[in-house]
Amino acid sequence: MSECAKVLRDELPYNLHIFVNSVEFIAKVIDTLKLAPEAVKVVCSTSGESRQENQRKLGNAYPIGQPSDPAKKINFYTSTCFEGCDIFDPDGVTFIVSDGRKAHTLLDISTLFTQICGRIRDSRYKAQIVHVYSTTKYSKTVTLDEFVAATQRTLADAESYAAEINSLSEATRVKTLSKIPYINEQYVRIVDNRLVVEKNLANMDIVNFKISRHIYATYVNLTDELQRNGYKVTVQTYSKVVEHLAANPSARTTFQELFDEYCRLKTMTEQFFVVESPAELCAVIEQRHPLVKQAYDELGTAKVQALKYHVGNIRRELVKGLSIGDDYKIVKMINAAFQKQTAIPKNKAKERLQEIYDTLGLQRKAKATDLAQ
Repeated sequence: MSECAKVLRDELPYNLHIFVNSVEFIAKVIDTLKLAPEAVKVVCSTSGESRQENQRKLGNAYPIGQPSDPAKKINFYTSTCFEGCDIFDPDGVTFIVSDGRKAHTLLDISTLFTQICGRIRDSRYKAQIVHVYSTTKYSKTVTLDEFVAATQRTLADAESYAAEINSLSEATRVKTLSKIPYINEQYVRIVDNRLVVEKNLANMDIVNFKISRHIYATYVNLTDELQRNGYKVTVQTYSKVVEHLAANPSARTTFQELFDEYCRLKTMTEQFFVVESPAELCAVIEQRHPLVKQAYDELGTAKVQALKYHVGNIRRELVKGLSIGDDYKIVKMINAAFQKQTAIPKNKAKERLQEIYDTLGLQRKAKATDLAQ
């Protein structure tokens, strides 16, 4: 949320226009950053009972405004402004927030996303959009193609069922429908004693699945979808390595890949409204390979690189830095270097032991008898 703080301190030349379909999210940001009412504009639904409920969430100090109200430093809009309204602010930058944990904040790239991008009519930053999002974490056992095929089969069954019932004579059809307590077929409803198939409901299911289970399932999918709809992705802050680990827990990943990504995440500054923070992404790597964190904390990036990311050398270097006697260090290094209950050729054992002596800076010549001591 550092972007908000910078804007309020006049460290950035633009105003934030944040489109997110969640009043709870807006209220949380306002509360977390202790935003002053005069610096904030909030536009959300006021129809029916929603005005009272939304105002309760925001607090009375933050009255619900209109799209045409003068822009402020930080401006929030829910779905009531995603289409059909004009916003004017030559210094406005569009931010779109999609939280994978809240389905109602996920947007179809080809429709609503594109509509939002054109809401600020006179901005000199019109060509720049910041999309802040997290993936949905849903199970990937069903692909989009499989879901579409299954939905189409269900729709075909519904049409067949409706056609069969509707082919009955009117008297028989009325009598038959009166004996059915409820219609158990998806996408079918009764209208004037006839069965009507709602194809739009099936299409809606497919669109919702595509948005929540496919487009926002991975960062790669979302990037592809943005590019497919004509958007040029210039900056990405997510972690491909962590996504790879999440998608393939048993996938082979080198220590160097994990360490380099860990270093990158550690040096990242807090991004605007990050849903998955660098710290959370680092935790995934730490769980996968605890040595990464230990090496980063105790040896540092330059030393690990100098050791050419060699895990054995890194472990020895870590032992070398322990506040214990040399003999204890030698024992720890031997335990790490030699596999238990496995025969090792004498020359190989001496070679490894000499490496340990050299690492510790000991002026000793390794002998096979040293291992027996």
